[in-house]
Amino acid sequence: MLQQVPDEYKELYSRHWNTIKQSVKSGRIKDVYHYPLFLNSNVEIKNLLHETLVNYRSKVKINVAFGFVLRNRMTDVLRFFHPSNNTMLFDTPRLLTNVADQRKLEDDIEREDAVEYARQQRPSTKWTVEIIVCVRFDIFKLL
Repeated sequence: MLQQVPDEYKELYSRHWNTIKQSVKSGRIKDVYHYPLFLNSNVEIKNLLHETLVNYRSKVKINVAFGFVLRNRMTDVLRFFHPSNNTMLFDTPRLLTNVADQRKLEDDIEREDAVEYARQQRPSTKWTVEIIVCVRFDIFKLL
């Protein structure tokens, strides 16, 4: 997988691979999916979301977070920004009750500018967003 990563980011990818790599944590109430991103496109994110939601037949709530690489404008230092609960895409998780809700969410994600979202999450204006490197889907199971 790391062969697809530009050389200047390989050290960050290696150091943070446990967060970036594909993984699933299943729980009774919430499942968390992490996926690395290599195409840096909203279509890639939409496709991963679609593949993930195929496994759910009942109502769920979902939220999305991104991990990205930041570059300090003054020092040129690179830093990894973890996807976390503090940087979720939606203020509250989106409720999905049917296929139409899922399609609307996929369309919204395709239209959203992930880089602009990441730019708004950066710690200060000293940092610029270099690349979105991973996505996290939090899926809350509704019983």
